[in-house]
Amino acid sequence: MEFDKSKVYTTLNAEELQVGSKVIVADNLLELKEDVLKHRLPKIIKNVESEDSEHRFLCNDSFHYALAYLIEPPEEKVLKWTDLKIGDVIRQRLTHINYMVTGIDSRLNSCHIFIASTWINDESLAKNWEKVEE
Repeated sequence: MEFDKSKVYTTLNAEELQVGSKVIVADNLLELKEDVLKHRLPKIIKNVESEDSEHRFLCNDSFHYALAYLIEPPEEKVLKWTDLKIGDVIRQRLTHINYMVTGIDSRLNSCHIFIASTWINDESLAKNWEKVEE
């Protein structure tokens, strides 16, 4: 693997790195380059700390690091009607408005989820909605 500077995240651009990304991390540039070239096992970003932190990248090993090299962004979760049950709360991505699922129709058709007097088709559910996790 060749070292690509455009994949390096520092304290300056840390907020651009998505939580859940697979990264190789280090506290200095030499160590980061070596680890990338040696194909070290990636870690998962659990949190990006505030700007007053030197080591902004918290990983799944419970340690903080100063530098991160992006290997793979997180998988985008696609919401399916089978992921939901009555009483679950879903959020429309565009408006950020939350709705409670009040009906589920398991018959073979393209509209399975009912909210706020409207049936949502499966394609719209996958593209425009996300489940609100508490």
